[in-house]
Amino acid sequence: MFKKASVLAIAAMFTILAGCSGGAGTAEMPEGSSDSAPAAQSDKEITIGVTTATLRHQFFIDIDKGMKKAAEEAGVKLLVNDPNLDLAKQVSAIEDYMQKGVDGLIVLAVDNSGVVPVVEEAKDKGIPVITADSVVPSDKVDTFIGTENYEAGKQIGEYLKKQIEKDGKDVKIAVVTHVQSFVQKERLRGFKEALADVKGVTILNDQPGYDREKSMATVENILQANPDVDYIYATAENSVLGALAALESAKQTNTKIVGFDVTPEAAEGIRDGKILAMIQQQPEKIGEEAVKAAVDAIKGKQLDKNISVPVVLMDKSNVDEYFKK
Repeated sequence: MFKKASVLAIAAMFTILAGCSGGAGTAEMPEGSSDSAPAAQSDKEITIGVTTATLRHQFFIDIDKGMKKAAEEAGVKLLVNDPNLDLAKQVSAIEDYMQKGVDGLIVLAVDNSGVVPVVEEAKDKGIPVITADSVVPSDKVDTFIGTENYEAGKQIGEYLKKQIEKDGKDVKIAVVTHVQSFVQKERLRGFKEALADVKGVTILNDQPGYDREKSMATVENILQANPDVDYIYATAENSVLGALAALESAKQTNTKIVGFDVTPEAAEGIRDGKILAMIQQQPEKIGEEAVKAAVDAIKGKQLDKNISVPVVLMDKSNVDEYFKK
């Protein structure tokens, strides 16, 4: 009798324990639960692959700084590649990011047309593509973040136009630019458009200059061939600094510079009157907005095709607001 009762009690106990065990298993390992996949997705760390143009120039260093700041704030992982103006290396980096399965791409194109095939391949694989600084001509790009370079070039051209008309004399303008750069072509196109109807303006043939040393040598040659040149339009940071160095070396005080991307050294040039005016972009903001747009695109949000970051025209009247002595 006692043995029979004991067996029944033990059996009942195992039944109760089995029931409890089954309930706990369902709560801890919801293999069939429809909530498990979204929970895993939301907890997954977002990884964004970035390929910049170069990290040898302050403008791109500042964009990189802005991207890293925004990524830290958003809690996302950033992989950064520097092809140093080499298209083949940039294409290879994007292919590598696709192999790694990044969640999104930010591309600062070395060659805006040259990256189109690999950018479209990434998009076809379901990877959102954000372009910054340089427009990539493809409908598959989610958005462009940066300066409207044609309008910015036109803005500095309009500024110079007022100065020329105020002085009331014929002028000669030299151009130092990176002829392979779509961005700088747009800056030059806007500049020339602003001055197209101004009488007495001669714009000399475009001369090559992107890094500081090459730009300095270019301007030295310009001054030898055209010692009466009135203005030099330099379409990027290092062409401005190279032109400034050439003018200082030649002790040329009659020629003034207009250009893009103010640095502390260029700010001194503005104060000294060697640089008449410059367009200042907001590279850190471009970087921040690029990461924010990438995160939004990864999360499925619809983006505007162009997100413009405004510029500042800087001259003697406002340089100290942005660059302290």
